[in-house]
Amino acid sequence: MKNLSFLLVWLLPSGGAWACAWCRPRVQAGIHNAAYSANLALVLLPVAVLLALGVGLFYWDRLRPRFAPGRAAA
Repeated sequence: MKNLSFLLVWLLPSGGAWACAWCRPRVQAGIHNAAYSANLALVLLPVAVLLALGVGLFYWDRLRPRFAPGRAAA
């Protein structure tokens, strides 16, 4: 646990990625293009899936089907 805490504290102040002076405009143009929203959605999709799975597992015992067999519809 102590090693994990040290690793997190050590990685916290790290800077972002950067490119050389010649490549930087091309890298930025490649990131911020017409497909930016699609790329962003693909990057964030695993977060949404994991969040949905976590919430589903957490509330699994409280979930009931709306029209269970043997129950009369109100």
